[in-house]
Amino acid sequence: MATNMEMSLSYPASKFESDNSLTNPAVLEKYQLAADIVNGVLPVVVSKVSAGVSVCDLCQFGDDLIKAQTKNMYKSTERGIAVPTCVSVNNYIQYFSPLAENDQTLKAGDVVKIELGVHIDGYIATAAHTTIVASSTQEPATGRAADVVAATYFAYEAALRMLRPGVKASEITRVITEIAAYFRCQPVEGTFSSPMKRFVLRAGKDIENRFLDELIVQDLDKFDFEVEAGQVYQLNVILSTGSGEVKNTEYKPFVYQRDVNKSYQLKMKSARQAYAEVNANHTVFPFATRSLSGNVARLGLTSLLYHELITAYPVMRTKLPSDIAAQFKGTVLVTAEGPVRNTRNLQLPYVHSQYCIPEFTTAANVLKTPAPKEIRQAKPMPATEVVFGDRRVEKEDVEMDME
Repeated sequence: MATNMEMSLSYPASKFESDNSLTNPAVLEKYQLAADIVNGVLPVVVSKVSAGVSVCDLCQFGDDLIKAQTKNMYKSTERGIAVPTCVSVNNYIQYFSPLAENDQTLKAGDVVKIELGVHIDGYIATAAHTTIVASSTQEPATGRAADVVAATYFAYEAALRMLRPGVKASEITRVITEIAAYFRCQPVEGTFSSPMKRFVLRAGKDIENRFLDELIVQDLDKFDFEVEAGQVYQLNVILSTGSGEVKNTEYKPFVYQRDVNKSYQLKMKSARQAYAEVNANHTVFPFATRSLSGNVARLGLTSLLYHELITAYPVMRTKLPSDIAAQFKGTVLVTAEGPVRNTRNLQLPYVHSQYCIPEFTTAANVLKTPAPKEIRQAKPMPATEVVFGDRRVEKEDVEMDME
């Protein structure tokens, strides 16, 4: 394994800068190809949402589609899943990508958030969409579910329009908070948007969806920053009908990510097996525990976590079980002229909120500005042999031992 010094020598700052320049046609093409797959896969997964459907099947279906679509691209480079398919229902926030024994079944009225990501040679596109398991296609969903879906959609669209050079992060946070308040909702704590670089999902300062409760004006000025041209953002807006405060769920994490800055000589066979699979199949990107070959490798994750070789993405929920959370997320290229959509919005679920955004407010004025253009027209997704509901056959577990 290369040391940090070897890696820095082989990947100098000048090459890193070139590899992340949106003026480089090869870089732009790979971002677009990743987005093409996201734009093709996400609506297919969303189309499978209905009462009685397994969350585990939705997650596996999304991952299988991504792998099928990327396997014949740039075969000499890394490509595939950048964010495993996660399906978080009702008051769950993100990173619910369960094993079969933790599966959930959707029911009418559920608010379903589906998130996934793709990379081509390390260039990332991610997106998330919220839909509602409809009990009737003729009547709109109403009540608090409709309120939070509408609020989150408008907050996302406003933040998107503001994601341009010179705009301060605090200005975007304020508009998100303003729109949430009009719909009697709150931004969810600990959620944010962030710039991305090649192979890096979180590559700079975050734009928070809400201000910290203890934040004072002096701190805001200290930590505030301006959006810059040439950046690629994962714009991620999550609102809740409740207070926006979050708690841990009863589940162990389902999503992990390797920490490339840590190393350790592992002794347990299950840990070595898990680490070998992570390095071979996922490298620097998050992965779901269900993607590992079997229970032995999954048991090894405990040792990897203990030795800080991986980090966990815990499944969080809002404070009250009665809360509902919604999420809209996309990949945006920030140019000198303004934001450009790299991933596109899907059709909203049929909702009717009792609230609206008042005229002549800051939020209303932002939403009246022209909608950012898409980077290019949609490309049809090639047919695959992926079948919804197919469960992956796991390898037989082997006996653990110590060396």
